[in-house]
Amino acid sequence: MEKWKKRVTLFLTSQSISLLGSMMVMYAIMWYIALDSDSGLMMTIMVLCTFIPSLILTPFAGVWADRLNRKALMIVADLAIALVTLVIAILFFFGIKDIWIIFIVSVGRSIGQAIHQPAVSAVYPQIVPEDKLLKVQGINQGIQSASMVGLPLLAGFLLSQISIEFIFLIDVITAAIAVWMLIFIIKLPKHKAEEEKKEIHYIKDIKDGLVYAKNHKFVLSILVFGFLFVFLMAAPAFLTYIQVGRVFGGELWRLTYLEAFFGVGMVLGSITISLWGGFKNRLKTFFISYLLIGAGGIGLGLPYDFWIYIIVWGIMGFFMSLSSPILVTLVQEKVEPEYIGRVFSVYGLIQTASMPLGMLIFGPLADQMDISHVILITSIFMVILSFIPLFMKNLMKEGLRAPKIENKEMMTAEGTLVK
Repeated sequence: MEKWKKRVTLFLTSQSISLLGSMMVMYAIMWYIALDSDSGLMMTIMVLCTFIPSLILTPFAGVWADRLNRKALMIVADLAIALVTLVIAILFFFGIKDIWIIFIVSVGRSIGQAIHQPAVSAVYPQIVPEDKLLKVQGINQGIQSASMVGLPLLAGFLLSQISIEFIFLIDVITAAIAVWMLIFIIKLPKHKAEEEKKEIHYIKDIKDGLVYAKNHKFVLSILVFGFLFVFLMAAPAFLTYIQVGRVFGGELWRLTYLEAFFGVGMVLGSITISLWGGFKNRLKTFFISYLLIGAGGIGLGLPYDFWIYIIVWGIMGFFMSLSSPILVTLVQEKVEPEYIGRVFSVYGLIQTASMPLGMLIFGPLADQMDISHVILITSIFMVILSFIPLFMKNLMKEGLRAPKIENKEMMTAEGTLVK
């Protein structure tokens, strides 16, 4: 096995182990709130607890990913998440199970994830040849998608058999294993900024990242699209848990099947993008996928039969999985290495801001009007939003792979080009 393949395999393994526990806790928290409260307001508070800490921390996390040791950042983030989860588990063991404790664990995990994600995204261009990035991202997406098939079934079974605190402990164990692998097994090369050990000027570095994103036409277009789409997507992404209970029944198995079908769709999407690679113009694949995600949301807004409903949810998972590796790969290809952590953090910032903004509107609205109508209306706008970029020629040409050149032009934060 080539050296880079071995390194990537070990890195993917460590992150997949960490993902296993994280997703188990995520499902447990979402279902706990949805079934216990049946409230759009409570779901909105949970979303705010998840996203607002990340919103505050993400700009700094992007700077850290560009300037500091990325392995150390991932280790610190995993340990912080594990510690918060362990404390909450102990409180639950002592019978302190108020819903505000769930909100606290969501805040703590959000902080850890905000530090973790830009560092992980920035590592791949370090250890993967450029022409293999899409394939590796497809494999990475496939691992996550496969987890979304088995883990909801496992989480649903465990939640029906044991208390939620034991599921919290599973996350602590998987985080410890992932950290052990990063410390003792996985070796990552130092990136240029880390070797230079320059002093960090947070305000300047954050500003440079924002200016770079603003001056990079492709990145700016994707940021604007992402903000608007995720704002609308907040309704079907989070309100479906409550919608299932209100329309079909509040049994735990229904939420388990909902997530499992979504996971099957994501697995199939990951396999498809890894083998196919998308249309020659990758942005065509990207925007058509999002258009069809919106079309699926319209189907959720017209709930006729539970089994048809979860099949539609699975189809949405397919197209989400199809589009995600393309976006990550395009950003990794087009953004200069010294800015990549900050660009990913800006993208995360945009998504982090738009989701709670959407839930601030759609969550309480779902308690005042038919929840299916809220999902239907937002999904119609998702379709319209995804249709428009397909006719923007200057943007769409960015989806074509540019020929390799030796002396790559670089865009500075001020928007000027240098050789």
